[in-house]
Amino acid sequence: MEKSLFKFIWRYSAPQQMVILFITVLSYPVSYILLELPKQITNDAIQGSDFPREFLGFEFDQIAYLVLLCIAFLGLVVVSNGLKLVLNIYKGRLGERMLRRLRFELFQRVLRFRLPHFKKVSSGEIIPMITSEVEDVGGFIGEAIALPAYQGGMLVVQIGFIFMQNPLLGIAAVSSYPLQAYIIPKLQRRVVLLSRERVKNIRAVADKVGESITGIPEIHANDASAWHSADLSDRLYTNYQIRFQIFNWKYFIKFLNNFLNQLTPFFFYLIGGYLVIEGELSIGALLAVIAAYKDLAGPWKELLAYYQMVADVDVKYQTVVENFDPPDIYPVSRITSDEIEPLNGDIVFKDVSFSGGAAGQELFDVSLKVSEGAAWAVVGQDGSGRSELLQLAAGLLGPNSGRVEIGEQNLDKLPESVLGREIAYVGASVHVWTGTVRDNLYYGLRHRPIRSPERVGEAKSEYAKRLMEARETANPEYDLEAVWEDLEAAGVADQEELDGRALNVIQLIGLSNDVYRMGLQSRLDPKRDADLAERILAVRHALADRVAQDSQVHGLVELWNVDRFNHSATLVENILFAAPADPTRSFDDLAGDRQVVEFLEETNLKPQLVSIGLRIAETMVELFSNVSGDSGLLGNYSFITLDELPEFERIVRAGRSENEKLGLKDADRERLIGLAFKLIPARHRLGVLSKDMEEKIVKARHVFRERIEKNGKGFVTFDPNRYVPPMTIEGNLLFGRPRVDRRDARERIDRLIRSLVEEMDLRLPITRAGLDFHVGVSGSRLSAGQRRRVALARALLKNASYFVLDETLTGLSDEDREARKIIREQLRGRTLLFGTSNMAVAEEFPHSVVLTQGRIVEAREEELAAAN
Repeated sequence: MEKSLFKFIWRYSAPQQMVILFITVLSYPVSYILLELPKQITNDAIQGSDFPREFLGFEFDQIAYLVLLCIAFLGLVVVSNGLKLVLNIYKGRLGERMLRRLRFELFQRVLRFRLPHFKKVSSGEIIPMITSEVEDVGGFIGEAIALPAYQGGMLVVQIGFIFMQNPLLGIAAVSSYPLQAYIIPKLQRRVVLLSRERVKNIRAVADKVGESITGIPEIHANDASAWHSADLSDRLYTNYQIRFQIFNWKYFIKFLNNFLNQLTPFFFYLIGGYLVIEGELSIGALLAVIAAYKDLAGPWKELLAYYQMVADVDVKYQTVVENFDPPDIYPVSRITSDEIEPLNGDIVFKDVSFSGGAAGQELFDVSLKVSEGAAWAVVGQDGSGRSELLQLAAGLLGPNSGRVEIGEQNLDKLPESVLGREIAYVGASVHVWTGTVRDNLYYGLRHRPIRSPERVGEAKSEYAKRLMEARETANPEYDLEAVWEDLEAAGVADQEELDGRALNVIQLIGLSNDVYRMGLQSRLDPKRDADLAERILAVRHALADRVAQDSQVHGLVELWNVDRFNHSATLVENILFAAPADPTRSFDDLAGDRQVVEFLEETNLKPQLVSIGLRIAETMVELFSNVSGDSGLLGNYSFITLDELPEFERIVRAGRSENEKLGLKDADRERLIGLAFKLIPARHRLGVLSKDMEEKIVKARHVFRERIEKNGKGFVTFDPNRYVPPMTIEGNLLFGRPRVDRRDARERIDRLIRSLVEEMDLRLPITRAGLDFHVGVSGSRLSAGQRRRVALARALLKNASYFVLDETLTGLSDEDREARKIIREQLRGRTLLFGTSNMAVAEEFPHSVVLTQGRIVEAREEELAAAN
């Protein structure tokens, strides 16, 4: 990176800065004439004589001449402001483009950091630098040359105009500038130093907050909230002290500036007044000088502010450079190269030493030869150097001395385009990306876009503009909407075959049952797969027949029936007999929905629901107002949280009040309706729902059904003969609710659904649907074991030549043992390094090497080959 901010600006935007400078220079004569014209209007047009005047061959009397000068003044105002508009838009676009370039370059540098560097910095430090800290740098880039050129030029023009009127007034106008130019920078330097401290401090705060979020289970498990709160509070106090000092100095500088600026009008009124009285200066000239000085204050103030901005932005830029320009950063070609070269040959370690910066992350003089196609176990406890050796073999680490080679090619010099395709690595700590299971499984095949979609019309022109902007800012021109999966590398012909291979892999590694359950919890768009939707409906009808014919099953489930109240479902589901079309919307949020509110008012259900909600609130408040927050009763039996209790206590008091002013507000009624919506009659036996009310609800749902069928937006009704997209696949299969008053209902109904799915050969399609299950932020909806298996499946789908697996399926259970056997069989003929801390696991492999304290202490079966 360029060490100097101005070198960075000039290197990447010199032509644009010259355009800005040219537009700025054009504005100088316009500004001067705008200062001169008011004087001409006052002295010549208003107080002048010898009319008519001739201009461009036309004669003008005094009034016409005045109108001409005023129109000229107005025209020049338009021209001046037009130039400013063009200049500001151009500067804004340039600043945004340069900010995009800078942010992308910083992100690319993060990708080029060597792995040990991430042990010195955290995401809490890096993220703010890329997002917020460079924001001011981007805004400054557009102003870097334009502002001093424009404001400096305006200053010179206005000072020149004042000197042209009277030299004494010119001297008075600039009398305070030397003092300000000397004092302000010295004071500003203090602010700059404090700003640097503030940036470092707030970055440390961000780091601590990020670390706390990552380690939140440990905080709660160890009752360490007070410690972390005290630590953050102390850092925030330090930040407060720094910022308070900055404010003090900034406002003192402002005070000093304002005082010095007010000295000049004193001189103008004194000297100018004297000159007018003596007849040496006209009133018009004095007014023009005062007007010019009023405009003069702006540019001078802007220039002082510019100096402060330069100092502040330069601090931020230098701080960013310090953090993003480590000496051992990979060359940019490491991540941008499109070189594709197959790797063949043995993995050879030649006198390799490595240090990760701490004990337990080291290797000393390791020499090892792993024959091509062999399967080796690399054995060692954590801290033995096992993980470092495996990461070196995968090309993720570079040795401090020695070489790691495959087929005589130095891995540290190969680009990711080769390493990422030819070597599949699963580390001891895996990462699952936010997205679907499919996104994560195919992640290892998304190297470069393979085929872009066809674009026509507006979409094509919009994409062309996107490409143009990418070139302007040195961003990649990759098409995110293209097909990225490298089917050829995966050894398949099309997407369907790739899905089939993925399902086969997850079956092999024991993930199939999990993905099947994910499929049951997924939502299916019947427009995308009408055949599967029809088959699910067939299972639904078969299940309904089984429930009707089998008395034992009949008592376990309440199916949806438009003419029957479902006691195992919530009140809102019973009332609407429909679900929000948008699956991200919850039933809990419908109390304020416009369509729902209109329906409740039309059917006169609203006051009764408010009454039910009030009775529920009274019961909850009475039962749980004195319950400790540590008690499990509140979570198990109440649908009011501990934090909501005080608010509902107030609502209950308002509901009981006979005073209209103190009674329920509209917002209170909405909350009570929302509370009533949550009621499940068979679970919450509160006696608030009568048979008459149930019948009224069943009748009212027909009204809502008619509204939805007529409107067709917002909701999807429950129809036994149609697939309901907002429901999960499991919900569509069952089309009802297991009885909540029967403990064994859920388990027995699940078994029944599974058996029907197997009978009707639906397990595979549902498992395929599970590939679209969203895994949550960084895989938060998956268990640790599921995340590890997803990472393993991702590696197997890469179809690489070399596999490096560290602490993957290393348990001693029969399931893990069988999975390891399957992996070895699948990878027969390919090179496999399998890291484990368990010697019993290592005995399953024909070759093994044992590490202790960064050194090889044992090699089994096949002699350790010394590197040549």
